[in-house]
Amino acid sequence: MKFTRNERKVLGYLVENAKITDSEIAEKLHITPQAIGKIRKKLETSGTIKGYHAVVDLEKTGINVIAIGMFKFNIDAFVKSDDIEQSLDSDIAKRIQNPLIINFYRLPEGDITHIVVFGFKNINEVDSYFHTLQARRGRISELKNLYLFSVKSMKKSSPNDLILKLLKDD
Repeated sequence: MKFTRNERKVLGYLVENAKITDSEIAEKLHITPQAIGKIRKKLETSGTIKGYHAVVDLEKTGINVIAIGMFKFNIDAFVKSDDIEQSLDSDIAKRIQNPLIINFYRLPEGDITHIVVFGFKNINEVDSYFHTLQARRGRISELKNLYLFSVKSMKKSSPNDLILKLLKDD
């Protein structure tokens, strides 16, 4: 999507601080708060802005371990209808409602079909979860690789710098 100069600026301010008011942005851009409101509404309506959320420190909430699982889903286990792809997508859509899943990626081809990022309180929770997962779901998905990280090792978890760079380069 091509953005006007003001749309880029408004989006940039919102990426930097989602709590910033229309009046504060208007003051910085020397235009009316009503104009900012219209720009914000356009960005929301177009789907550029999908919502506003708090950035939470995972460790302070009790999440101490990040697990990245690389899976190969067995398509044959999903043959429930004539449209295998739709059946697979429907089943996966249900599974990603799991509150332990932070991010879920589908790969286009290869020995690994999905990458899933999980959050856990501790290593015992990780061990219990994956033991149960393999025992119950082993026929549907094969865990190819599992990487564990301490939340303390996470140095960056936001695309905001990339978005700001793209807005400035445009």
